[in-house]
Parts: sequence; structure tokens; C-alpha cells
Amino acid sequence: MRRHSRLTATAAAAACLIGAAAPASAQDMVPHLAVYEITTGRAPAGVSPPEVRGTYVFRLQNECGGGMKFEQRLRFEAKGSGGSTEVDQTSTGWESTDGKRYRFTHRSAVDGKTEPEVRGEVDSPERGDAQARFSQPPGRVVTLPAGTLFPLSIMRRTVKAAKDGETGFEAPFFLGDKPEQPQAVSVLLGKPPRRVIELPPPQGDRSLVDGRERFYFRASFYDEEAKSTGEPRHELSSVTLDNGVEVWGTQEMGELRLEYRLIRIEALPKPDC
Repeated sequence: MRRHSRLTATAAAAACLIGAAAPASAQDMVPHLAVYEITTGRAPAGVSPPEVRGTYVFRLQNECGGGMKFEQRLRFEAKGSGGSTEVDQTSTGWESTDGKRYRFTHRSAVDGKTEPEVRGEVDSPERGDAQARFSQPPGRVVTLPAGTLFPLSIMRRTVKAAKDGETGFEAPFFLGDKPEQPQAVSVLLGKPPRRVIELPPPQGDRSLVDGRERFYFRASFYDEEAKSTGEPRHELSSVTLDNGVEVWGTQEMGELRLEYRLIRIEALPKPDC
């Protein structure tokens, strides 16, 4: 029972971070709908992670008032020696082009039990710290240090680092899935693994993926306690195209290891403003 509880908590936490970071500049991000197949990720020798199967759907759209809206739906089952866990999560957000404003909503269910919804917004000042104000849970306020990145602004920061020839960067990162302080993220840039380059092409609109430049990065996320020990709470890697379409990614948190690949891609029309 204890092992099953640990798997449940780990699966739910890792679910919140899929799609949290992928490199693309604001002007190059193409509105699209992407569908991914989730399988068990690779693990070091001697480690037997839970068997994972599921789907991940990501939608990115322009908004009439400016900025971009994203929505992600994640559903998977993780089977381990102590039992199985089913996760169903939906996250939506809107971020201004300059990365100063951010609105977010997170809903999740674990083994059919719905978790409390998390909802809020951030309006960053020109200088100094910002505040994330939560409407759910009501009245909760979290201070965000200057320079905190959100899901779309970390995309822009990553592509800038790649184009400038940087090998990586560090920054505070805030997703908003919990009313907690932002995490510290450490991003390392590199070359895509060969096995990703050799993946079969997705179905759908191939013009969104053919001939595009690819970016590979690996990100480690630390909370305050984990940062002092040098151990990340969570790690991910991603191969994303220069138009913001992610083609492959991994998630690692505790015993849980997920790998997902793009299987279908469709362009979305501009909003009728």
C-alpha cells in the first residue's frame, strides 16, 4: 500500500510538468493541435520503472486580445509492483507575448478521485517581484522573484539561448499547478538523440514538421529543499522544432519515467476577431 501511494503521488506530480518547457520564439510559435503517445521511458541498469501507457494532447492558439493560449490534456496509467495508478489532468493557460502576464487553471483526477482545482493569475511589474494571486485556493498569494519564467516565456528564453550559442541557463520557473513558490530550473542545451531523429513522421499536416530546425534541451527542476542537496525534484528532456511543435519528450520523477512522441499534428486557424 505504501509503495502504491508513493507511485500515485509521483505520477500526479510528473503529470503537471509535461509540456512545461519547449523552445520557440513568440513570433515563430505556430498555432497547432498535437497528439502524443506515452510509453515507459528508459531507465538506468537495475532500475525497473512502472509500465506506462497513455496519451497527451496539446493545443496552442492565438488570442484576439494578444498573447497565446495553451491547453494540455494528459491521460495515462502507470502499473508497478505495488499496483496501478490512473491519471487524468487538464491544464490551460494564457501568457502575454512579453511574458509579463500569465493566467492558469489546473484540474486533475487520480484513480477517479478529483483533486481540488487550482486557478490564478500573475501581472508582473516592470521592476521588482511579481505576485501570483490564486482564486483557487481563495486568497492565496505567492511572491515571484523578478525574471520568473512561465510556460511560454521559457520557450522564448530557450530558443534565444540556442541561437546565441549558449550551452544553458538558470532561472526561476512558475507553472501554477500548486500554490507554492517557483522552482529553480537549470536548462542544458545539446544535440537531439539519434533515436529521436529516426522516429517515424507523425500523421496530419507534415508541413509543420518537415525541414524544421530542431532544438534539444534537458531541464532539471529544484525546490528549495532539493536545491540545497543538489537533487532535482523532477527532470525532463525535449526535442522541439523552431515553430514550437514538440516532437518528443521524457519525464523523470522518482521511480516514474515517461516518454512521449508526436503521432499526429494539425495546424489551427487564426481566431476570427
